[in-house]
Amino acid sequence: MQRSEPRLAPATKDLVWFRGVDTINFLNDLISQEIATLAPGSVTRSLLLGPRGKLDHILWVLRGDDEVGLITDAGRGAELAATLSRYRIRVKVDIEEPLSGWLVLGDFDMDASRWHHVDGRVIADLPWHGPRMTLATGEKPDLPQVSEEEMNRIRVEAAEPQFGVDVDDSTIPQESGLVSDTVDFDKGCYLGQELVARIDSRGHVNRHLRRLEIEGPEAEVGAEIVSGDRPVGTLTSVAGDLGLALLRREVEPGSRVKVGGEDATVRS
Repeated sequence: MQRSEPRLAPATKDLVWFRGVDTINFLNDLISQEIATLAPGSVTRSLLLGPRGKLDHILWVLRGDDEVGLITDAGRGAELAATLSRYRIRVKVDIEEPLSGWLVLGDFDMDASRWHHVDGRVIADLPWHGPRMTLATGEKPDLPQVSEEEMNRIRVEAAEPQFGVDVDDSTIPQESGLVSDTVDFDKGCYLGQELVARIDSRGHVNRHLRRLEIEGPEAEVGAEIVSGDRPVGTLTSVAGDLGLALLRREVEPGSRVKVGGEDATVRS
């Protein structure tokens, strides 16, 4: 397989460390992924939900022994720490100030879905449905940089929702397309678990995140999406001829729609 030379992404992420003998149990009772059985050194994805089961943070989890790192969007680390600190009652868990981590696309000499400390910095391979991506804390890597436009297209091609853009705190996890990677349905209770479990067992959501292949000139964010003569959603991200949108559930992959007047095909 041909190697992909590493390049620096334009965005960063915040990394918050939780340390102490109660860390694993404390976080396992709050986030949607099972981490108690996860091997130290592993990386997985998870969600932090609000009490009513709506999205709050889209996370990566770095599992250690008596430490866990949670990776969230840049600028939201302090908010994540403050939210979780409200549940820190009679447990031995220290929550550290957020660190900023650089994102590197391409091969970075790192095992898949693993993390470790290297010379005082954290290096972590972050699983997702796009190209290989690594988080590195500390000094900025001296690498060629990916443009904002290219990074946006990579994200849209991977159907990776951006919090505050494609999804927000009104979004039900099953609408986001992230549940299969972020939720363990066999674990015990966690924050917001009731809604997620209820929908999984006997319900459905009214919207799904879909990728759109748009024909014609580049559509604009905010464009109305119409199926037949019925509005079914709004374009939230666009990258050339690709877009993302939360569409009504009856608009299935393969459907033909109009995006701001342009023809488009819905993809999963």
